[in-house]
Amino acid sequence: MIECRHCRQVFRTAPEKIGARCPTCRLPLFEKDRPRQPAVDLGPCAQHQAEGAVAKCQRCGKMMCSLCRTRWADDLVCPTCLDRSLAAGEANPRAVQTENRQARWSVVLGLVAWSLLLLTLWPLSRLFHDSPEKGVATFAIFLFLSSFVPALFALGQGAACIRTRGRRMALATWGVCLAGTHLGLSMGLLFLNVWHNF
Repeated sequence: MIECRHCRQVFRTAPEKIGARCPTCRLPLFEKDRPRQPAVDLGPCAQHQAEGAVAKCQRCGKMMCSLCRTRWADDLVCPTCLDRSLAAGEANPRAVQTENRQARWSVVLGLVAWSLLLLTLWPLSRLFHDSPEKGVATFAIFLFLSSFVPALFALGQGAACIRTRGRRMALATWGVCLAGTHLGLSMGLLFLNVWHNF
């Protein structure tokens, strides 16, 4: 078991698989701490007056020594600001970006699936009004079956977003509804067609 001295992340894998740097904060895992002299004298740390500051908190502006310096979603913050963020239930910005991306993709892919399904109506109408052509029938089947792919991906993206119970849950629910109704209707049409032909 290895613990990063900088971000306090614990790794239970072999050191050979992790490497020399922490996968989370990218700082050295096995080197001993060397006293760093900042290029510019920042003055004393706000919490530890005897220690020299190595960074400034990106939220409140307090000076921090190497003991106080903490990373929160790629921001250097002091322990006070970190405690405030955790107490307020502030979400990690990376998680928020992932959630937004999943919600948007679920709706977009749901709409793409419905568009492909509706495009199938044009070749199908030609099949029933004119004499059946093999190329038109193949194109209709291809459009119909290809509409399943974005619907399944939309369902997965939306379900992943809903599982986090974040702010974009309503948008992801729309994506899941679009994909679910598409899949239900398509599978119903497919089973009715098979049942009718047998």
